Amino acid sequence: MKKILLGLTVFLAAQMWAQTDVSLQIHHKLATEPFMLDATAENNLGDAFQATRLEYYISQFSIIHDGGIVTDVPLEILDLVNPGEETETIIPLGNFDVTEVESIRFYIGVQTPENNEDPTLWPEDHPLAPKSPSMHWGWAAGYRFIAYEGLSGDGFSQIFQMHGLGNDNYFRTQVDVETETVDGVLMLNITGDYTEGLRDIELSGGVISHGEAGAAKQVLENWRDYVFGNNVASINSSDKIEFKVFPNPASNETVHVQFDNTDEVERIEILNQLGQVVLTENVLQSTLDLNIPEAGVYFVNVYGKDNAFLAKTKLVVQ
Repeated sequence: MKKILLGLTVFLAAQMWAQTDVSLQIHHKLATEPFMLDATAENNLGDAFQATRLEYYISQFSIIHDGGIVTDVPLEILDLVNPGEETETIIPLGNFDVTEVESIRFYIGVQTPENNEDPTLWPEDHPLAPKSPSMHWGWAAGYRFIAYEGLSGDGFSQIFQMHGLGNDNYFRTQVDVETETVDGVLMLNITGDYTEGLRDIELSGGVISHGEAGAAKQVLENWRDYVFGNNVASINSSDKIEFKVFPNPASNETVHVQFDNTDEVERIEILNQLGQVVLTENVLQSTLDLNIPEAGVYFVNVYGKDNAFLAKTKLVVQ
């Protein structure tokens, strides 16, 4: 009897500490169609474009699983995503003690200090090694976090080039995942819609923006807020709070905003797509229940003491 109990205990312990290989799979899209270089698409302003180059870095992953547990992926896991080369990108994240995965967090770009180090020090096959065309801007600014180039305007006679970079623009996003097991690997599926990368950017006359501001920065913000769709919380790397908005998208009028810590939070504002404040709530407890009567796309802005902006996320009410 003791042997049976001991065997059962060992079995249960092994199950409790079972490790699972986990990979992130990004499906590349132009709206509903697979992403292809030179394919014709439109942004939300109705400006037609053809992408001739698209590359971006993602890094510093965290897996949210089993009821909100956060497990960080080793920092050395990062990737240079090139949608023009494949319809899906698979990034092995490692082996973890997870069962049910809800979402994935990651940053757009390259973390410091790696962002400002010598790219020639990396092995030739490493994502941060020198590339052609180059993904490294210079010593001070570091890598191009995103390089998005193409043709637009009448007869696609105009050129657009947006290279977003800068440590201050190292943005984090969190995305719900759909999971499946493929050959023993737990695959976390998300979709990138790269028409959304050009959201609200006037393309008809062409645009050249290289650096940390203007359209180059807006592309990075679009990656943070729109490209991966159902973002739970899009948070700048300088933010000092953690919060989530759910359900998102919301199919009814009640939306919940939940904070991990409210010590620095004073209030939230809900803005519509025109930037108009439709609702303001003081944060007196960790969870707020909001009633938003009309369908649409909104933004939840979080403020602290002395009106300091802390964080924001997109909210979709269907």
